[in-house]
Amino acid sequence: MKVRTHEQQSIVAFWAAVDMTNKHKKPGPCPEGYRSEKHIPYIQDYNEDHQLNLYYPKDYRYPGEKLPTVINIHGGGWLFGHVDDSELYMAALSTEGYAVMGMGYRLIPVVDMQGIVQDIYESLHWLEKYGPMRGFDLDHVMLTGDSAGGHLSLLVACIQQSPRLQEIYGVKPVSFPITTVTVSCPCVEMDELYIVPSDSADEAKNLSDAYRELMMGEQGEDAPWSRYLSFSQFITQVPDVKMLPPIYLIGSENESLHFQTKKLLQEFDRYEINYETKIWKKEDGQHLMHVFNVEHWEWYESLISNRAALEFFRAHCE
Repeated sequence: MKVRTHEQQSIVAFWAAVDMTNKHKKPGPCPEGYRSEKHIPYIQDYNEDHQLNLYYPKDYRYPGEKLPTVINIHGGGWLFGHVDDSELYMAALSTEGYAVMGMGYRLIPVVDMQGIVQDIYESLHWLEKYGPMRGFDLDHVMLTGDSAGGHLSLLVACIQQSPRLQEIYGVKPVSFPITTVTVSCPCVEMDELYIVPSDSADEAKNLSDAYRELMMGEQGEDAPWSRYLSFSQFITQVPDVKMLPPIYLIGSENESLHFQTKKLLQEFDRYEINYETKIWKKEDGQHLMHVFNVEHWEWYESLISNRAALEFFRAHCE
């Protein structure tokens, strides 16, 4: 879509700068004891965004006993990110005894929010078809995502339970159940993006409006998904919220978008959603910033957080 306004241009430029910085960033320590299969196309169109990666414990070989499944949706503000960006995080999860899949997807402004969701569902349908023969136990699935990926993970969980949302986003649900969802520093309320104490009210509102316009795409307010972008909006289209999978939320009071976590918890309580949290306090350290547990899987706090989410998953598998 065309990037029209100054605010939209600012958002696109910001994420382009993040992308450039990320390409020159020195990778952290690599987990030991995993193997991977990378850049598998889930749509045969030669688009590198339509690729997925698979991770396993090093000694695992298929065919054989299937491993419980982790599906990861990367973050990046819906405008940035690649299937490889969360590689060390996914590799670390696999060393705990899991088969892990992470997908790329096209980004705004190349596509709108519907296009992102449709790409994610294409990858899920690929896993539905080919995962069992590659060692994925699709009877036990944890869906996880950080930041914007947390938003997308919750949206997928709701779409799975809502024929109305399936129609709005133009997707067919997958046949396998989602056992639990793990979200890390999720960014879920579109009307309040980038509203932080340092922003003026007008500046924050303008940026939020610009973000929403990018998500709605060429159809603008006529887009069927225009009123179902935020968690507080699309949760209303789930006929029975008790059918949603239990949710584990990882966060930190020191991260820049913690207000989004607090808003999400209010919605969880409003709808009596089954959830647990691991939210680190301010006194636990300034280093616990946005999506710390994905960016630095090796930190003490990350190991505790990620293993707690896996334990939450294991408990619900039983």
